[in-house]
Amino acid sequence: MNGLLLIDKPKGITSHDVVDRVRRIFYTRKVGHTGTLDPAATGLLLICIGKATRLTSFLQDLDKTYQGVMVFGLTTSSMDEETEILDEKDASSLDRDEVENLFTHLRGKITQTPPIFSAVHWKGERLYKLAREGLEPTPPPRQVEIYALSLLDFIEGRHPQVKFKIHCSKGTYIRSLCAEVGKHSGYGAYQASLRRTQIGPFLLEKAKTLEDLEKIMAGDRADRVLIGLRDALPHLPLVKVKKEAERVISWGRPLYISHLDDSPPDLDKGDRVRLCAPDGRLLAVAISLQKASHFSKDKVGFKYLRVLI
Repeated sequence: MNGLLLIDKPKGITSHDVVDRVRRIFYTRKVGHTGTLDPAATGLLLICIGKATRLTSFLQDLDKTYQGVMVFGLTTSSMDEETEILDEKDASSLDRDEVENLFTHLRGKITQTPPIFSAVHWKGERLYKLAREGLEPTPPPRQVEIYALSLLDFIEGRHPQVKFKIHCSKGTYIRSLCAEVGKHSGYGAYQASLRRTQIGPFLLEKAKTLEDLEKIMAGDRADRVLIGLRDALPHLPLVKVKKEAERVISWGRPLYISHLDDSPPDLDKGDRVRLCAPDGRLLAVAISLQKASHFSKDKVGFKYLRVLI
């Protein structure tokens, strides 16, 4: 069994816990995820099975979309609901327009420092382990990009609640963003809930719960939940090769335009592509070394990144 699973992760378990459950359901050890969700967060998790685990690196860079709730006037050490309240303020004077204005300043490229209560590695250790030992590590900041940040609902009160939607690059910590908004508001804020609704082209609506997965697999219907290898990377252009080219690819030999059956007319040099057999099987992931409109038959066309045969 080789393919991609879309899982709706429940609250209270880690992404690794999900991987362990899938291993038991599919009776295989060859399972991995493409990016973690905090235990308190829910929503879309991409799980690779079998040969699809070799495609993980091509799925990790996809942008993400979340919906969440932040609460103003309260701060916690973990920036979410998982730890105790450190400070409390009356934020009842805060209004919707002020929050929307704060959101405006956080769109685009920003710099974030990973929260100390996170799974990021720092000097060989997970940050959360160091934090639990009472240490205060200072990991280097990273640049992320906020493509869109919108306010969906505003509930007034001593501690106003704001429902929001965010579309961002990989590596963005929404907890840190909530804390940043709270800091600039003057009242502080923490992330009360978070749900991931989209990863690149993959939607939460298509995901299955672990309970759904167990029922489906009890009927031995993996075909109902597994996305095949070719369709596991829909964001990459599809290049079809001739039947005789399969052997060329399996040997890792140069691939020329004469080996191609069909390719996108707008293919550009440097584009990552899926190389597929005439019957649709994914043979390899590669980088185009030429522009489709100026393909030279005497020059190598592609550099292999991952060969699957």
